[in-house]
Amino acid sequence: MPVANYEQYCEMLEKAREGRYAYPAINVTSTSTVNAAIKAFADAKSDGIIQVSTGGGKFASGQGVGDMALGAISLAQHVHLVAEKYDILVALHTDHCHPQYIESFLLPLIEETEKRRAKGLPNLFNSHMFDGSELPLDKNMALSKDLLERCAKSQIILEVETGVVGGEEDGVNNEDTPADKLYTTSEEMVQVAETLGPVGTFMYAATFGNVHGVYKPGNVKLRPEILKNGQEAVTSKLGEKNKHYLVFHGGSGSELSEIHETLDYGVIKMNIDTDTQYAYTRPVVDHMMKN
Repeated sequence: MPVANYEQYCEMLEKAREGRYAYPAINVTSTSTVNAAIKAFADAKSDGIIQVSTGGGKFASGQGVGDMALGAISLAQHVHLVAEKYDILVALHTDHCHPQYIESFLLPLIEETEKRRAKGLPNLFNSHMFDGSELPLDKNMALSKDLLERCAKSQIILEVETGVVGGEEDGVNNEDTPADKLYTTSEEMVQVAETLGPVGTFMYAATFGNVHGVYKPGNVKLRPEILKNGQEAVTSKLGEKNKHYLVFHGGSGSELSEIHETLDYGVIKMNIDTDTQYAYTRPVVDHMMKN
């Protein structure tokens, strides 16, 4: 099937929230990792999300180029071609874009979709993530609102984040982040809904102790109840229709029981990177070492 259109993507997210399940969002870095992820979705008879980070895009463009936006465009075009050979829906997303990469990563990708739409072509990406969590909340929301206004004009969903996901990813190291910063407050979740809800459709990575990378159970204290309390604060003040589409970042290595609990509180997308890197590379290394 072709890559999901806006209506299909919105329907995917709403069905996930109503059915209390989350789509796997797999980070990719090459055409071969794209192929592996889509085949895995099809084998499981599941729709899914393919996503590209700034580092993944830079790698995909080749060492001689090192252009994160160009690499992301290349991978997205490959997904559009390959997805048509399968009978499941695939959506395309970009992962953490920190403020310093708006000009070099996020805006060129939005512009690429704008150019495609002007020619009557489908969107290149279904959604993008702006990660302004390093900024004061008011500045984060101001930038998020501006980006969502532009995205909404082209039927692009924006993902935002408040709080900090611990660990390290793509050279951004949050391993020494104070513990209180790893947990989003209910007040923040209400402010995000009030600011972005009237603008367009968005997803929200509210943090509850989650960490990038794989960690031993017990080393990280996940508190899914933060999501529950925040959603209740939102619906109490703004109504059920403003309940968030939540995203679970740093899903690799998490306890199944904790994953299941987050689904009850509105998580509809779960990012998976480290686990799939291991699944992809370890058999390759094993084969090379044996042969």
